[in-house]
Amino acid sequence: MKLAIVGAGKMGGAILTGALRAGVLTTSEVGVYHPDEARRATLAERYGVTPLDDDGVHTAERILIGVKPQAFERVAPLIARRSGCFISIMAGVPADAIARRVGSRRVLRAMPNLGARVRLSATALAALPDVSEEDDAFATALFEAVGSVHRIPESQFDAFTGLAGSGPAFAAVIAEALADGGVRAGFSRDTARDLAREVLHATAVLLSENGPADLKDEVASAGGTAIAGVRALEEHGARYAVLRAVEEAALRARALSREDEA
Repeated sequence: MKLAIVGAGKMGGAILTGALRAGVLTTSEVGVYHPDEARRATLAERYGVTPLDDDGVHTAERILIGVKPQAFERVAPLIARRSGCFISIMAGVPADAIARRVGSRRVLRAMPNLGARVRLSATALAALPDVSEEDDAFATALFEAVGSVHRIPESQFDAFTGLAGSGPAFAAVIAEALADGGVRAGFSRDTARDLAREVLHATAVLLSENGPADLKDEVASAGGTAIAGVRALEEHGARYAVLRAVEEAALRARALSREDEA
């Protein structure tokens, strides 16, 4: 078995679905583990893979750790002291801390974001020195199946969490504000939501062709409507608010990492 997934929640499930669709894995090469037998069976049936008990999880070449960070202490003893590779998608838990608890230095740490659900994740990936080239290549292919992979030092993971990991929440707040503005201007709620979603979708595509400043300048012509709106955004500190949101999220990620190390 190539991969055992411990914690096939929303993110783990999205990664598994993407890997199966992309052909990185077949259903016969994957198993799911959950300490509750009924939940384990449900997950296995949902994804068409093998349910794994406490012994079965140790038969896999690699383990994807997808549990919530607060549940890791409970799970770690069940998967520890084995020769396989560990791939973690837990937020705020450093690779060294994982290595200490599982008794292996073959650890990769990944930070995907919610875009994995639609195969548009931006995923940060870092590996400890003991990880083999084969395991590194496997992890890269696994996360490329759900989007892009960014090889960055683990010291930058907190910043990545603040921008890419938390960013969908900030973008959703902006989308909600656009829709609320549309309602104030006279649209129905449904129409305003549709327009806000379509505008952000189109903007994301356009940003692949132009930088943010260039795109803003292209829309905000001299004396026009967009530049009047941009002025209102600047007057109310919208740019600074978003900047601070990223900084605060990164600081919180750093604090969580330090709590785990302690």
